[in-house]
Amino acid sequence: MKGIILCFSAYVLLTLSIGNAGQDSCDELIQKSEQLWMENKYDESDKCLDKVLKLCPKLADPYWRKARNEFERLEALPRDQKPDKEILMERYLALEALGTKCIELDEKNGSCWFWKGVGIGRYGTTRGVLRSLFLADDVEGAWLKTESLKPRYYSSDGRSHAMGDCYHALGMFYRLVPEWLCYFPFNWLIGACGDKAKSIEYQRKAVALIPKRIQYQRGLAVSLICYGQAYEKPEAVEEGKKILKELQSLPELRPFDKIDKAHARMILEDPSLACGYQRDAQHELSQEAYKKNSK
Repeated sequence: MKGIILCFSAYVLLTLSIGNAGQDSCDELIQKSEQLWMENKYDESDKCLDKVLKLCPKLADPYWRKARNEFERLEALPRDQKPDKEILMERYLALEALGTKCIELDEKNGSCWFWKGVGIGRYGTTRGVLRSLFLADDVEGAWLKTESLKPRYYSSDGRSHAMGDCYHALGMFYRLVPEWLCYFPFNWLIGACGDKAKSIEYQRKAVALIPKRIQYQRGLAVSLICYGQAYEKPEAVEEGKKILKELQSLPELRPFDKIDKAHARMILEDPSLACGYQRDAQHELSQEAYKKNSK
């Protein structure tokens, strides 16, 4: 009997040892993928994450990290160098699927919800904001869920902050989604609507977390200019213009920071672009355009 107990104990210890070794290996691979991501080596980072998926299939983190790699891989391309629209939409749907799988494994992981929202949102803006308003409620819901879960992730090089990215995304959402959706019957049909003042509030939260992040500064400036033009608040427009000028001196940490600086200069030259601006495209947001597209 003692021999059986000793054999069983040895088996348990061996199993635990193998399990811990596998976890250690997965942790090391995730850290390696993080380093490769910081070096903008997205394909190499994905290879590490694919190994993690085989070794530790119940881990959620590899899925949102793969979604981030795909997003940044596409986001670093100038508008005129992106794949065809249909291909882009397919890739953003795949990005959303990574977020969904991530949630299935860990529904309390805020980064999973964030990247699911990014996938839906980018699919929508690629398709066209006015043609994708039926998705607005899903995007808002995913990012509000992220905010409620308060993810703690941030990268050691300062180029990514989960809560900052969430605030920035919500700020962009409330600027791009039209405010006329707040009124009947649109509020009943769509379930979400824009709010330019709220957009500024969220962008200020993002900037407060990482003041030298070009993307956040650009987001705040565009929201201020949009709000100022819509509500005849020249002081808001001037604050936004000042930020667009000052961010030109900020260090470039992300592969698309150079694009953001160029777009900041573009908006300075033509502030009327602010409300419909998105890094991937310029959008028409008027109710008249919506009615025309609906015919």
